[in-house]
Amino acid sequence: MLYIPCMKVGQNDVKALINLEDARKELVSPLLNMRGIERHLNDFLADWGDYAYLMDISRSALDIANDVIGERDLHNPNNHFENKRNWFVEIKAQNSSLIPVVSWLDTDNARDIIQQARLLLAEFDTIAIRVACPSEIAGPSWDRAMSILDAIPDPENILVILDFGDRSPISTINGGTLDHSLSALDNYEVYGVALVSSSFPSQKPQSGSSSTALCHDIVWQAEARQLNDSINLIYGDYAGTNPGAAVEYIQGMAVIPFASYYVPNEWWLKRLGRDKEFENYVQLAREIRQLPDYHGDDFCWATREYGRISQTNERYGNNGVWNGFRANQHICATLQFLQYEDDGDILSIDDML
Repeated sequence: MLYIPCMKVGQNDVKALINLEDARKELVSPLLNMRGIERHLNDFLADWGDYAYLMDISRSALDIANDVIGERDLHNPNNHFENKRNWFVEIKAQNSSLIPVVSWLDTDNARDIIQQARLLLAEFDTIAIRVACPSEIAGPSWDRAMSILDAIPDPENILVILDFGDRSPISTINGGTLDHSLSALDNYEVYGVALVSSSFPSQKPQSGSSSTALCHDIVWQAEARQLNDSINLIYGDYAGTNPGAAVEYIQGMAVIPFASYYVPNEWWLKRLGRDKEFENYVQLAREIRQLPDYHGDDFCWATREYGRISQTNERYGNNGVWNGFRANQHICATLQFLQYEDDGDILSIDDML
């Protein structure tokens, strides 16, 4: 497990993942947020293969009342979140490589959360706990994580996810909060610690113009690796999306073709055309292929699609389809960076900076 991209269970995110090659799937363990239609989850489970993946359930107000989350009442805390636990077992029956994620609101009953984790460990070899870190690693969410680890007889079977959302820690210096937190987790001898963040810009350039933006995730997570060399620290991000940005379509909203391309540690971004002028994606594909650091048409599923679209002018897709392309290309470029080989050994990210 080298890289954890955080994705949604949606049609195009699923396509971005299942179109990864097997050699990449061996190193990529996606963290999927369940929302919406169960059919997209079934597509993933059928086509992902025997590779590790993590599953959480969306807490978004738009998601929890609809489709599978509402129908199965998956956030019901009764009997230590029995509905959620049973649902995880059903998923495992379809694809046994599941690592279920325990997440919570600060208002959730502590005993139900802790017992949920204990009961899941009876069904799964490894589970994950997801700690929300909106500004720093402190407060009720961190305290809850410590309570879980105190109550679990085998913390080495737990992956701890420190989720910073659309920001990074306040400090990565020795003696800072992150340093102390990693040391605390190291004392529990947990399976590993995943750092998840996103610096993907929430604002897009004006139509007809392009811009670039730095990816700060690589930098701060490299600094984090310098703090503790004994813990299994895993790189994570939101795969070229910003979890703090508005993503839901509002009636009457202009949908302007938008493309992005990633070469560590910089994104290229461009919008082109007017509302729903999706034919402009042909030109955007051509411009991506002319970028100085373009990986080539054979690099991944997304670049193969860019090459096809630019030459055939056909099946150029829409914004949703291109969101899937962006995620796939971002995952592959990030993995290539993390997987840099020297005499057959995989180097850590700080070795490459």
